[in-house]
Amino acid sequence: MLGLSLALLSSIFWGTNDYLSKRLLIKGLDENFTLWVRFPIAFLLLTPLGILYWDFNIKVLTYALIWLPLEVLGGVFFIKGLKYAPLSVAMSFYSFMPVFSALFGWLILSEEPSPIGMLGMSLVIFATLILVGFSPKEFFKKNRGVVYMILSTVFFGFNVVIGKASIIESNSLFFSWFYTLCMSFGTLVFVKPSEVFRKENYKHWEIPLLGFLFAVGDALYNLALLLTLSSYVASAERLSLLIAILYGKVLLKEETKRVVFPALLMIAGNTFMAFD
Repeated sequence: MLGLSLALLSSIFWGTNDYLSKRLLIKGLDENFTLWVRFPIAFLLLTPLGILYWDFNIKVLTYALIWLPLEVLGGVFFIKGLKYAPLSVAMSFYSFMPVFSALFGWLILSEEPSPIGMLGMSLVIFATLILVGFSPKEFFKKNRGVVYMILSTVFFGFNVVIGKASIIESNSLFFSWFYTLCMSFGTLVFVKPSEVFRKENYKHWEIPLLGFLFAVGDALYNLALLLTLSSYVASAERLSLLIAILYGKVLLKEETKRVVFPALLMIAGNTFMAFD
């Protein structure tokens, strides 16, 4: 239960992080800069833990060569999903992630989902179809942000499993620091140099908070991975959806038509998976 509690706590930090990212995008900041800037800040904040819990080895490096390019692509698709879809809709589709993490966890770590877990996955998929008024012909034309978000969940769902394998070979706190180090350089490839050196980009009060919220959420999430199944952690952490919907409705004044009921279905589905 401790693992699930830590994952739920991480969802509060990451849900708020997603809201602040959406605020910066609305202000006109470049999406790739908005994605990148959290990582070097989080890296600096986590450096004392990285040194104190240092545990680098060849297996951690090998896993990094697998997850890093996928995580960077997932991040790029994620931030584009936030840009091109309302926050509540984008984060609703991000609930697909536990489905893929459960699938890859079964294939790679032999974490086999039970019938109740399968029911949870089905609820998540059914909810997304309601959310967009699914039409196979029109779906990809009218829902660009949603498509980006679904692509990100495939990469992230796989990397939850690879990340857990890395943590098993090392430890949660070192990996949290190592992850932000790798992502600081990996995502920088997509950022224009002019955006990195533009002083105005760093004047927004949301920027340091992005790094702080991500650092804390990252450490809690990785601690949770060590304590329970990867698919359960991914499921519990998706409750950040509820936080994102609340922010979107109350603070960004987003329309919530055909969002709340599917979101509740997604949360129910994730709950079935988490408490299987």
